[in-house]
Amino acid sequence: MSEYGIKIKNIEASTLYEYNNNIRDHYEYKDAMLTNSLFSDFLKENGLKIWNNESTRDIVCFEFNYGTRSFEEEITHLKKLAKQARLEYKIAKSFKYKNQIQQKRNKRFKISKLIQEAYKKSYIKHSKDDIRKIFYNDGVIIEYITKKKNGQILKREKIHYKMLYRSTGKAKKGACMFICDRLYKRAVKFLRMGISLPKHNAPIVEISAYAPLISSGIVDKIKINPKNILILKDINKTFNTNVVSVETDESKHCFAKYIKDYTLKNTIFDGQALIDSSIFPSWGNGYILLRHHFCKMAAFNTNIQKFFRDYFGKDYYTATVKDMFGNEHYVKDIELITTDNSMKWLKFNKSYDYWCKWVYANDCQFGIVKTAHKSKLGEVQKMSYQMVNSLDEKIMDSAAKNSVDYVHKLKKDNTEFIKYLEKNKNFANDYEVLVALCNQNPDFIRSSYFRERKKAIIKTYILNIKNGKLLQNADNLTVVGSPYAMLLYAATGDENSVDTDDTFFAEKDTIQCFTQKFKNDEYLAFFRSPFNSKNNLTYLHNVYHKNFEKYFNLGCQCIAINMIGTDAQDRSNGMDMDSDFGYTTNQADIVAHAKYCYKHYPTIVNNIPKEKNVYDNTLNDYATIDNSLAKSQVDIGEASNLAQIAQTYMCNFPDEKYNDYVCILSVIAQAAIDNAKRRFDIDITQEIKRIKKDMDIHKNKYPAFWSIIKKDFNKEDINYDLHCPMNYLYNLSFPKFRSHDTTLPMNQFFVKYALNNNIRTCKKVEELISKYSLEIYKDNTRTIDNHEDDYLLLRKDFDDLIESIKRVKISSNYLGLFSWLIDRAFMITPNICSVSKQISTKLSKNKSLLIKVLYDVNPDNLLKCFSKNC
Repeated sequence: MSEYGIKIKNIEASTLYEYNNNIRDHYEYKDAMLTNSLFSDFLKENGLKIWNNESTRDIVCFEFNYGTRSFEEEITHLKKLAKQARLEYKIAKSFKYKNQIQQKRNKRFKISKLIQEAYKKSYIKHSKDDIRKIFYNDGVIIEYITKKKNGQILKREKIHYKMLYRSTGKAKKGACMFICDRLYKRAVKFLRMGISLPKHNAPIVEISAYAPLISSGIVDKIKINPKNILILKDINKTFNTNVVSVETDESKHCFAKYIKDYTLKNTIFDGQALIDSSIFPSWGNGYILLRHHFCKMAAFNTNIQKFFRDYFGKDYYTATVKDMFGNEHYVKDIELITTDNSMKWLKFNKSYDYWCKWVYANDCQFGIVKTAHKSKLGEVQKMSYQMVNSLDEKIMDSAAKNSVDYVHKLKKDNTEFIKYLEKNKNFANDYEVLVALCNQNPDFIRSSYFRERKKAIIKTYILNIKNGKLLQNADNLTVVGSPYAMLLYAATGDENSVDTDDTFFAEKDTIQCFTQKFKNDEYLAFFRSPFNSKNNLTYLHNVYHKNFEKYFNLGCQCIAINMIGTDAQDRSNGMDMDSDFGYTTNQADIVAHAKYCYKHYPTIVNNIPKEKNVYDNTLNDYATIDNSLAKSQVDIGEASNLAQIAQTYMCNFPDEKYNDYVCILSVIAQAAIDNAKRRFDIDITQEIKRIKKDMDIHKNKYPAFWSIIKKDFNKEDINYDLHCPMNYLYNLSFPKFRSHDTTLPMNQFFVKYALNNNIRTCKKVEELISKYSLEIYKDNTRTIDNHEDDYLLLRKDFDDLIESIKRVKISSNYLGLFSWLIDRAFMITPNICSVSKQISTKLSKNKSLLIKVLYDVNPDNLLKCFSKNC
């Protein structure tokens, strides 16, 4: 069994629909992963069939990205393909590429046959929304065909699947998990904790959002007796300030209304928990994000029992406190403190004892989704382009200084570049190998390959800077709200007790916080992610207090923020404390800018009415909601990007409407994000289109930096006269650096070993590497920066690649094979060049992947293929 989870199929629904209707000869799919979770544990214990100890057919994931064509559209499409195939055939023939000639001929015949056999009644035009509704309502059949090596069919198996839940990892893409009939009832009962919904006016938006919580991917588990969890009623605290209220008119169009002395509220413990240090995992860092049935909370490392001992003194062993349900708990037994906002089962009128029964059913094991991690860059962290574009152009010299200086250092100082490689190595890049080769032979730094890689890596780094990835003394800090006040509230049960919290005070024109990342009495700029405008920028004052040191172990990756007498939540665009984080920096000019923004740019408040639609408990209505959710993913990016266009226009045009649109789009982006759990009474897509039209983009055009943010952007649509902070980065130039040392060819480092295997065996290994290379690059969603299911799948694929190579029957020491592959990739020896003319290779395009793979297969032997001394 994989340490990451179980492989499943991720199928494009439209292609399976066509395959099942006999108008395709195959359906499109890629590998996906049912990650380790409390739900996957349940399935394994309740009949999930696992193949080869790594994959299952019992559960599949569907994506609904495309519709199907009508007969006329299909014929037009096939004719277009036929024309292209004829052209490819002629090219292959003219260059006398034997293998390709046959391949292109077969393609032509296949397309011609499809045109001839196309039958009008078989083609039905459906939108992707239609297909989702068909699959949700009817379920879907998948036929699995097992073949022998000679292609003879050995077995056919048809499995019928039913819609189960919206995938947590890909919810915003509208991906959905289906399960076989055999496991459906058990799985639904488990996911929904036995909750049944009424037929009419059913909370299906909420059940779709919260039932899958228990399917979240986890890295570990922790045992917590639910009776030792103190659940309190959360507290709202108000604060009066000037705001920009985003509201709707009679036509349900958004507008910005400026209001003075408006009353805002913070829900001060929203989504957070305090967990006793005695059970906090040793590998955790400040907090752990927990999941169970209809339960999600960020639990922060706290000396709960030490606090209770100090608070109750001699009465500690007999002291009791009441939870929000009236149940008494001995304080000595309390392991975790949270509020009703973490317990989503309360939305479905379930009792505390009912929930406890379900927690006991899996031996009180809560899933740990993640913990905090220090920046891999050390003491610095990268900004985003939305943050940068919310700065003042006047401070861009100082804001960009760290990044510009670092690029100069990387170019000139090979020692610094090696440090960069060490910090940024991962399973998919060749950085570790480059470091090892340089450690083995310092002259390898002068090799043509090292210099080629260094140039490419620094070029990518510069592009990241122009993309807004500026380095600051900063980190992404996870937020906990007034934690000492939460301890006081737990001890007293009195809402008013939070006002006696002396670790924080309401301070004029700033918000107090505590983080060990920065020094006492420092002022900080705080950008909550996702970030959209100057109105979201928060100005913090870091204050140390003895009680933080005494009762909390938050470390340097968390930040406590005062939620009493402040506008922290609305200021940060609807921030809650269930693992929300903010980019926090003490860079002097950015902090001064945050101070200015906090005083002069009013806090935005979302006053868009909630949706009034009611839904029936039908699969058709589930499909309607999920179709809408899939569209909202596009809306999130569109609204955020449009907000940055508006911010650029603010720097160039006096019209106040651009200020208003930044605020409106900031709210719309957050509303689109929240679509999975709450819905607003506006047509988000149409509102974005209306605002975009009124922003006169066709006339004003786009800022120059847009050509970096958006790939394949038409440069004729750029207005180079527009200025803004991001355009400062676009126009940054970096001096070229040329080493005084000559470049050494790779033949001065290469060590040739005799090939102990036949060419066919070597080609098999080569093809494995090439295939993986195609997989990693063809799907841009599967990147090493993605910490969701796709990241784990990519890591699993890489591990599988290494194991596949190790299983190939080759000489045990690998040296001959390694030497042959390296020679093929770098075209070093004359003999290999002549071989490569006869046997084509893609290795030359995959050098970095090749040496990484070979290093992981056998690091010592990879290094033996390169000389230790020139």
